[in-house]
Amino acid sequence: MPPLDKQTRHFLAWALIAGLATVAFLLWMIVAIGGPRLTDGVDDVGELVAALAAVFACCVAAVRVSSGRSCWVLLGASAFAWAAGEAAWTYYDLILGVQVPFPSFADVGFLSAVPLAVAGLLLFPSSPQRAADRVLGILDGCIIAGSILFASWATVLGPLYDAHHGGVLKQILSLAYPASDVVMVSLVIILFARAGQRGRASLVLVMAGIVAFAVADSAFSYLTEVNNYGIGSFLDTGWVAGYLLIGLGALRAVYAPSTEAAELRVTTLSLLAPYVPVLAVLAMTSVELLLGRRLGGVDWLMVLALTLLVLGRHVLNLWERAALRRLGDSGEGYDESVPVTETDADPVLLGR
Repeated sequence: MPPLDKQTRHFLAWALIAGLATVAFLLWMIVAIGGPRLTDGVDDVGELVAALAAVFACCVAAVRVSSGRSCWVLLGASAFAWAAGEAAWTYYDLILGVQVPFPSFADVGFLSAVPLAVAGLLLFPSSPQRAADRVLGILDGCIIAGSILFASWATVLGPLYDAHHGGVLKQILSLAYPASDVVMVSLVIILFARAGQRGRASLVLVMAGIVAFAVADSAFSYLTEVNNYGIGSFLDTGWVAGYLLIGLGALRAVYAPSTEAAELRVTTLSLLAPYVPVLAVLAMTSVELLLGRRLGGVDWLMVLALTLLVLGRHVLNLWERAALRRLGDSGEGYDESVPVTETDADPVLLGR
């Protein structure tokens, strides 16, 4: 085995530190070293430090990488917004010594992190670079997110909304957290299905961080709703691990920059991924109707939105196909001696 170069050794050292920090945090939450009060402080400060570490790593990547800087700027801004929310939470919890109110300034930071992270993922260097491919990726993500939201509303979110007491703002915020997790995980699925070789290691680390973050976020929302969330829960490790993984993704881009051209990977998974959850929604809707359950206004709005998204995806594919045919007929920008790449070709045309 050839010896590791200096940059690889540096990255592995940071990965080892992040792994040890995550394990130490998890063990502290489980054992509750020093009692509940100290464990609560380690919980709050540990999450804040992990988010700030991700901010620092993303800033380093934004300065040092040659491409994809806007991605790391947005991911860093997302981590900073979440860190601001966690700082507000820590102020209420540790300094004022009161139960964190809901809603509070902490929710502003937590929820502001979501659109910034979504924008950063859409601009990831290994993502498709053509405008049509980006729009197609957004449509695929919206289809998957809408399908999962429909299933969540029918099984979990709807009953939670009906049982929740409080003002309209409080109800909306209660649903915003699990809904944002659905959107983030859906985007991760579609990015993984469509990502090319360029920067895949960084993307995998960032996506793993998003998933860990979403699991912790969803667990917190559920346990809070059922009044079973305790101080220093081991599930909080998801936030620490999530932001440390995002930071490692940024450092990976710094220490192992890719010189390959970005490409769109067209696979069976990328073609079928948006439609599998839609079929599940159709099956669930059919079963609900057969059992005599009437769909509410929110259910029908989601079904209508999914129908429009699927139609929009087909229209975009047909438009791209027609554009490529016009290019082939006119001979402009088309060279038969150069093979058509997956980036330039429509998935339908690849099999023509």
